[in-house]
Order: sequence, then structure tokens, then C-alpha cells
Amino acid sequence: MERSALWEYQVFCAVAERQSFVLAARALGASPSAVTRAVQSLERQVGTQLLSRSKSSVVLTPQGESYFQSARELLRLEERARDALRDVQGGAQGRLRFSAPDLLGVVLLPAVLRRYSDAHPGVSIDILYTDKWVDPIAEGLDFAIRGGFPASSDLLGAHLWPYERMLCASPGYVARMGLPREPADLAAHRLLTHTGPRVLKDWHLRDADRIVRLHARPAVRVSSGGGLMAMVLQGMGIARLADWAALPEIERGTLVRVCPAYTVTSAQGAAPQMHAVYASRSLPVRARAMLAAIRECVAGQR
Repeated sequence: MERSALWEYQVFCAVAERQSFVLAARALGASPSAVTRAVQSLERQVGTQLLSRSKSSVVLTPQGESYFQSARELLRLEERARDALRDVQGGAQGRLRFSAPDLLGVVLLPAVLRRYSDAHPGVSIDILYTDKWVDPIAEGLDFAIRGGFPASSDLLGAHLWPYERMLCASPGYVARMGLPREPADLAAHRLLTHTGPRVLKDWHLRDADRIVRLHARPAVRVSSGGGLMAMVLQGMGIARLADWAALPEIERGTLVRVCPAYTVTSAQGAAPQMHAVYASRSLPVRARAMLAAIRECVAGQR
């Protein structure tokens, strides 16, 4: 492979992140001996040992811990410089890295990705599907898509679309257990909940006149949106779902809305929103194009 001027920094960071010379070599498309030589060369240049090796592990030394942060930031600066040059030359190019909630990878993003890839063949895409609270800086991402309510942080944010949360169950479950129409009715039903970040134990259900607080006592909890949706579709109980995931299933007749006069909001009655967070105002063209494609897709479905 072509060696850049920052090759030794790339190798060092790859080894540190994977804690393995062999795994780093595979990721970089190089031989383990070439990776070892690159790290040794860097250690000679800085005059200190950066990695502690043993037969079973490779870990950063205290000096390596400090140097790793600087080396990783240097690589990010170099990538941003390349992105800026590509922007001047025109067109979306390079590798796009972002994270998104698990369920978004099933319900909406596949259609976006197909159109985006057709429109921008010069972009390779690397997506981390997770319901965990991802830091785009720590993970080296262009941006992270999140749902719910934006948290106060040093990150910048971009609004994608507002949505509502509703309670849903399968037609089979409703046929067996009946259709709850008021929050008080839910006490006699099986509730399914998400264990993800910032998911509170209390649900706040709002109708036209009031907000009702309900302490949810789940029969089953699951750590992914896709897993939660699958359980609801199988008739296991009632769950809180985003409208962008629930409404297509309701239209297909595979889900039924529970407590149909109510939506699930914040304690203050606010509706959630999908948004993206990122570290720099100078988002590369490829990232801006993806966010625009997501907004366009959602707008076309509403």
C-alpha cells in the first residue's frame, strides 16, 4: 500500500486502538513486520517507549498514552485538510463515518444509503449502528445521529426532524389482552422497554388536556431499538416507539396504537427530535450531503 508522510502515526494509533500488531497490520493492509518497524522507528524518533509488549498483550506506556492523543488529533487534522482540499476540487469524496440508532438502520437509512451511494460513488461509508451515547470525537466520526432531546455539550448540533412517541402492540396481543385506552389501563398489561441511555423509568403521556405520569414496570427490557420492535411485532407486549418506526407498521396492519389519544413526551410535554451532533462547523461535503439526503427522505415520507 502507499505510505503517507504520517504512516508511522497511523500505524502507532492502529496498534494502540487494537492492542495488537497483527490486528493493526490486517486493518492497514501491511505485514506485521512492517508495522513493528514503523512503531520502532517512531519510538526512536521521540526517544521513549510508547508501547509495552508482552506475549499476551500490547498496551500503551504512560508516555504512549499522552502521545497517542496527540497523534490521533494530528491524523484528524490531516484528514480535515484533505477534506477541505476535496471540497475545493468539488464533489463528495473520501470516507464518511457516522453512528446512528440501531432501529434507524432497519427502518429508514437503507433507502437513504442506496440513493446516496448512487449520487456519490466517490464516497465510502462506515456506519456504527448503536443505541449507546456515542462521542463523535472519541470515535473519529464525522457526526453521530441521536434521538430524543438534545443534551447540553460542547458539540454542535443539526436538527433532522421532529417526531412523536406512541404506545403500540401487535393485533394478536390486543386480541388476547384487550386495547388499553387510558394510561391507568396499562397496569394490567405487559410493558416492554428500552434500556438505552437517558430512557427514564417514568413515561409521561399527553393528550389534548393533560399530562399523565406513569411509572413503567417492564416485563422485558432490551438494549436495542430493533430488538424492542421485534418483540412488539411478536405480540409480547406494549412498547413505546417513535412514529417514524411505528407508523409504517400500523399502515401495514402489523401494529396497533395503544392509548391512541396519547403521545409520550417529556415531563414538560415536549416532543423529541432526531438530530446529528459533530465537533466542527466545517463538515466535509460528504457529511453535509448525507444529512441533506436524510432530511429529504424523511420529508418525502411525511
